[in-house]
Amino acid sequence: MEFNLEGMVIYDHTTWPLWFVCAWTGAVVLGMSILSIIVPEIWGGAPKIAIKGKHLDELEFTDMLFIGINKLLTALFVYHVVSVVYYTDSIKLQHDEASVANTLGSLVCFYALYDYLYMWFHRILHISALYPYVHKHHHRQKAPSRGNLDAINVHPFEFVVGEYLHLLTIYVVPCHVYAVAFFILAGGVLASLNHTRYDVNIPGLFSVKVHDVHHRLPQSNYAQYTMFWDKLHGSYRDYAHVKGSE
Repeated sequence: MEFNLEGMVIYDHTTWPLWFVCAWTGAVVLGMSILSIIVPEIWGGAPKIAIKGKHLDELEFTDMLFIGINKLLTALFVYHVVSVVYYTDSIKLQHDEASVANTLGSLVCFYALYDYLYMWFHRILHISALYPYVHKHHHRQKAPSRGNLDAINVHPFEFVVGEYLHLLTIYVVPCHVYAVAFFILAGGVLASLNHTRYDVNIPGLFSVKVHDVHHRLPQSNYAQYTMFWDKLHGSYRDYAHVKGSE
């Protein structure tokens, strides 16, 4: 196997030799493993959320299969993020093109648009006729605790749609690559935190407890990051007001 970088460009997979495909995939999978270590290291000192639902103690073959598939799919997703960033004119790449509007402003739009799309997708997954075939697998865990592992322990169809809604969001919203990098990396961290017992709260923006409520009361708190759309559509349930959360 020849390790030759000549003619290879990061945003065009047709120029990638086989060894680089393997290296890319390995790097992304390793990054996800590192994320599983970093989140407890940073937030491990936070108060713990009490376990009120049944904890899935042992991961079965299907769990490990879906987790493995989704790790590989993440490598594909990260490549598509790089490719879209390069080819999309509305995404600025140069440092001197960064502004408050296309960084902080775009991030606000990212979270508003993504959570709107994800909330409705998540609602659809909970339709009784569809629920047993896709989303029921994720809800076998009533008290998430493993962070990234519990977060990506979903049906691959659900995982792909959830990830590529991020891609659609950055494609639609004019932005700078700095905003894209933060959005994607923060997404991995926040999704992992949502599946821990750490009581992490950013007032008015993000709270692990609200996703913990969703795992106990599935017809609530559908959004991934913020609860704005759930509050607007009447599906928000506050942790403090849920029976058994005292």
